[in-house]
Amino acid sequence: MSKKHPRRGKSRSSRKFDAAQTGHQDGDADDSAAKAPRGGKSAAKTHATTLRIIGGSMRGRTVRYHGAAYTRPMKDSVRENLFNILGPAVRGAVGFDLFAGTGAIAFEAISRGANGVTVVEQSRHAMKTLKDSASQLGIEDRLNLIIGDTFRIALKLLGPPDADTPWIVFLCPPYRMWEDETTLGKLNQMIRAFLEHAPLGSVLVAETDKFFDTTRLPAAAWDFREYGNVRLCFVEPAVICGMNL
Repeated sequence: MSKKHPRRGKSRSSRKFDAAQTGHQDGDADDSAAKAPRGGKSAAKTHATTLRIIGGSMRGRTVRYHGAAYTRPMKDSVRENLFNILGPAVRGAVGFDLFAGTGAIAFEAISRGANGVTVVEQSRHAMKTLKDSASQLGIEDRLNLIIGDTFRIALKLLGPPDADTPWIVFLCPPYRMWEDETTLGKLNQMIRAFLEHAPLGSVLVAETDKFFDTTRLPAAAWDFREYGNVRLCFVEPAVICGMNL
């Protein structure tokens, strides 16, 4: 298990992120907010490949990765650790993959029992590939696919819920967005909306690189895990007297 970063305050959450770690990682952070390169020059330098689903009912099946440079899939080993930490919290939850890229995180969540996942992706090319993978897996009815800018959409998605079903929110933008003051402010707005509105039992996981200054995140009982150059940041809504703050 990698060394934990110090938390900001003792967690009051009901769940402990103590699930066994298996050493490496698998997830799906992407550059969906970056526009796809125009013309054939960049495309010629990339190669389509596949990503495998690590666990659950679709374990071993594959997801197509188009290979374009503007999408950065999370390594399999990081994604594996991510879902080992989330554990049973995924089952029966509603997922939000806000920078979807290949959709591998959303597919992994569904494989592990999420009721459904809302997927937001700006690149039409990436979304077409994602839709093709969903069709191949036979799970189109469990995905809500939204093509658009996450910064314009996320706060509506993370508003007051209609039901008390827990959320699992995946916030895996391009790393550069954590360093830019404007986009960092918008990402932190999403986190605050989650902390304010998410039902009990919800979890948000943000992916940054290990050099990001986590004191720039909203104050909360964060749990940080590092895998190579990747940092996963877990948080749940605070609870006082059995109610969300």
